[in-house]
Amino acid sequence: MNLTLLQEKTLVPVWKKKQPIKQQSLNLNGGTGKKVKRETTSFDLAFLFTNIIGTLAKAILIAAFFYAVFSGYRFITHTPYFEIHKVNTTGIKHLSTEELKTWAGTIVGKNIFQLDLRNFSKKLAEHPWVHSASVRRVFPQGINIEIKERTPFARIKLDKLYIMDNYGILLGKEISNITKLPLITGIKAKNPAAGNNVADKEIIRGLKAMHNLNLLPIFKKNPIKSVHIDSKSRITFLTQNQNIRVYMRPGMIQQGLKNLMLVIDTIEKQEPNLNHIDLSFKNKVVIKN
Repeated sequence: MNLTLLQEKTLVPVWKKKQPIKQQSLNLNGGTGKKVKRETTSFDLAFLFTNIIGTLAKAILIAAFFYAVFSGYRFITHTPYFEIHKVNTTGIKHLSTEELKTWAGTIVGKNIFQLDLRNFSKKLAEHPWVHSASVRRVFPQGINIEIKERTPFARIKLDKLYIMDNYGILLGKEISNITKLPLITGIKAKNPAAGNNVADKEIIRGLKAMHNLNLLPIFKKNPIKSVHIDSKSRITFLTQNQNIRVYMRPGMIQQGLKNLMLVIDTIEKQEPNLNHIDLSFKNKVVIKN
């Protein structure tokens, strides 16, 4: 029987064994484990200098652009080449260029670019005789003015004789070349002046009625030439030869015209001896020889 000799081994206690030391790195953020790398920033002076140069170049270009624009504007608004020397006015019949010049002021000699077309047109349109006005430039030294005058429709007796258009606007005092217009009397207006509107609805209706009456054959050779408005109770139309009177009531003008058309054939037969036609009634026409 072979005996195996066991050599005794000296047992070393575990706590006496040398343990490998683990190296730890401190985490500056408060823990352990990962190493922290510190970043360093390098300051690039060449890049900064390039940016500054680029910004300055852009600023210089912008300044040069605005200076060129300003210099160009100053040149065209002060050079004699663009001074107004010719003003052409069209559409005037009763007005004259001198009247318009006095009203709106002279523009000859002014720079064509410095003339405010909108304000100048507005000023022209404020004239009592002007219904509308348009102004445009004709380069290099001209201005075209197009006027649309108001249409004289009647003469009206107030504190003096005035010319009135079909909207009731006073155009001004009666002038020598307009004497064949119908005459309106019996109107009372406060502070009558050129440019003011003095006609109410009844006056306009009366003028339209006069126009319609003059379209009838009976008044073709002897048209109605005057209208007298007696407050608001009666309108009297008088023919040119002052031998025929037509009466209407302001609130019944349309009805009176309809009634007249129903008996117009009878009236035409009696025209030589006709004295007056009364259209003031609702359902009848009164004729007097």
